[in-house]
Amino acid sequence: MTLLQTDDADAVGAAEPDRPGRPRRTIGIGGWVGAALLAVVVLTALAGPLTSGDPLAQDFEAILRPPSAAHLFGTDELGRDVLVRVVFGGRTALAITLVSAVVASALGLSLALLGALYGGWVDALAGRLADVQLAVPSIVLAIVVLSFVGNSFVPIVAVLVLGSWVLTFRVIRGHARAVVRAQYVEAARVAGAGRFGVARRHLVPSVLPLLAVAFTINASSALLLESSLGYLGLGVQPPEPDWGQMVASGQAQIFTAPWIALFPGLAVVVTAVGLQLLGDGLAERFVGGPAVKRGLAQ
Repeated sequence: MTLLQTDDADAVGAAEPDRPGRPRRTIGIGGWVGAALLAVVVLTALAGPLTSGDPLAQDFEAILRPPSAAHLFGTDELGRDVLVRVVFGGRTALAITLVSAVVASALGLSLALLGALYGGWVDALAGRLADVQLAVPSIVLAIVVLSFVGNSFVPIVAVLVLGSWVLTFRVIRGHARAVVRAQYVEAARVAGAGRFGVARRHLVPSVLPLLAVAFTINASSALLLESSLGYLGLGVQPPEPDWGQMVASGQAQIFTAPWIALFPGLAVVVTAVGLQLLGDGLAERFVGGPAVKRGLAQ
């Protein structure tokens, strides 16, 4: 999935309320499957540490053990339980993903609404910032920034935000500009409504469905980028568990102990697929489906 390359609100698939006589849209089976997958991942990450052991604990008598009743996901080259490390790695991945997606969505929403409300140079400047950001691949930007400032939690979140806020901005911008030009908004302005009143009563409620869809896509992109950085050694540093880092460390034993890389890799895939399916379901329910999916899917 990716962002739309147009500012036409119709191409974005502006949110429409269900009308009498029209079949009520739902998020569909795929959306529910995505929500179920995410629920399993989140609940496991939250409740797992209460029942699992220490992700740093080593058992030198159980090095490179295959999956068994004692170690459901096997052990790694240091005798650490892979299941425990996957669970704790999920807490890290989900925390970084959630924070970066929230900040990126808020930043994209704010710039889109400011541009729509004020127009002129404000909208032009926001659009140019988005164009500049799109010209720089997210992974390249992340590598350059983290190489200079280090790879703690805040810098990682910052580069993920820089790489994903444009999606929310471009999706919401076209719809917000169309709403601002609508006759009922013009009538509200004639009646004395200021910019804040227009935003509160008309703009924000109108763009919330689009924001929900963009948020899931931002979260999926952030998760994949965070995992890629971990794989490259620029994410969360050892010995703290991280899915991307675990895949990279298990690559050396891919033929003799494939479970070391397999299970954290599956965790990334399941979480990303869950976010994608939920995003598709939200697009179908709130925004209208096909147009938005074509615009947000790359």
